[in-house]
Amino acid sequence: MRRLSPPALLLALLTLVALLVPAGPMPASAADDGQLVKVVVLSRHGVRAPTQKHKTLEEWSERVWPVWPVKRGDLTPRGAQLVTAMWGTVGADFRQEGLLPANLCRRPADVFVRADTDERTRATARALLDALAPECRLGYAVSTDAIDPLFHPVKAGLYTFDPIGAATDILSMTDGGLGHLQDELSTPLALIGRLSAPVAPRLCGKFNLPPDCALSDIPNAVSVAPDGRNVGLTGSLAIASSLAEIFLLEYGEWPGVAAGWGQVTAPTLRQVLPVHARVFDVVNRAPLVAWARGSSLLAEMGAALLGTHYDERCNKASLVVFVGHDTNIANLGALLGVNWQLPEYPLNSIPPAAALMLELWEKNGQREVRVNLLAQPMSALHTPIAAEGLLSPADLRSHAPVSADVSAPPVVGAARFPLEEFRGRIAEATAGAPLAPPQVPPLDSAREVVK
Repeated sequence: MRRLSPPALLLALLTLVALLVPAGPMPASAADDGQLVKVVVLSRHGVRAPTQKHKTLEEWSERVWPVWPVKRGDLTPRGAQLVTAMWGTVGADFRQEGLLPANLCRRPADVFVRADTDERTRATARALLDALAPECRLGYAVSTDAIDPLFHPVKAGLYTFDPIGAATDILSMTDGGLGHLQDELSTPLALIGRLSAPVAPRLCGKFNLPPDCALSDIPNAVSVAPDGRNVGLTGSLAIASSLAEIFLLEYGEWPGVAAGWGQVTAPTLRQVLPVHARVFDVVNRAPLVAWARGSSLLAEMGAALLGTHYDERCNKASLVVFVGHDTNIANLGALLGVNWQLPEYPLNSIPPAAALMLELWEKNGQREVRVNLLAQPMSALHTPIAAEGLLSPADLRSHAPVSADVSAPPVVGAARFPLEEFRGRIAEATAGAPLAPPQVPPLDSAREVVK
């Protein structure tokens, strides 16, 4: 009897998972007898180390910070495993729907993946391809530019924020100013302050505060970079938002161990994450910010879905995946006018490896676009993976993603659009926007990501 190699065994397990894992990520087909024609995805990278410098973290809290196994901002090995576990289930569902063949190695053009240039996005692309086609080295495309304008058009210099216009845009999302926003979030903000206290006296000194100041004492402001290529918040709200996100990343990285210096469990995360979700939306769903930063991706994803993309690889593939960041997903959510609610998370949350999906369905000769968002629940992020380098059916079940309830207010119900209406929605949302120049980047087929 032939002994299966680890990749072959993984492929066998992944193709069987559709029978072993209850359907969940794509409930639409269970309710409708339509045909899934094509899917275009914008995925966030998986669990990564904090992006902040250690000196910054030491200002935010004088507690001893955990040591991560990778460089600042990089995807962790655990993060890659979680991505592979999630996409093992997603791939099995797509095969069950008839979107993907049983063996992608024989039809590699059925999948096209484009990743941002950061290590964490490239490593995430590698991890999801390892789930979809573990027996062969399917490549993902990545720009040769240091800053890919598709994912970062403003940072790449295609647009410059006017300080007054950008500040007004962001403040319009607060429903009354930054003071009102801080009052709205006062309870979870105070909890984050207690969990992380004390802040460093030098941080207090930067704002002319007493050396024993609290996190909530630090004043908030809208900050626009002198060159107009970045905009965001500074102060207690921004710091607390980042701390809440770091707690979630720690919770995913170390299963079985409480995050936040042993204090943050799932119930605590549910208390503090609203700060991150709300502050994140204030900046990244602001109309001008979303338009400037998100139009390039939305235009290219729409073209890929409609089969009109300049890169024929996007047109030929049944599944197209762009691997970027939570900022990209928030931008697109705002441009499309959709909101989502995941179990266990605040409104519009974007956990590690969350995937915003544009699904093209056909029913009775009519085509429509259904917007879906998948992510692993907190319990899945925190559950150990039993075998090193090999995912069992039990691992796939325990790390399967769930679907969010996606809506397009003021319409009540799921976010579903007739194809022509969706085409018009994209055209209206991206009108006049700074769009990335056409790129047909080469494929990187390496098994490991070179840092």
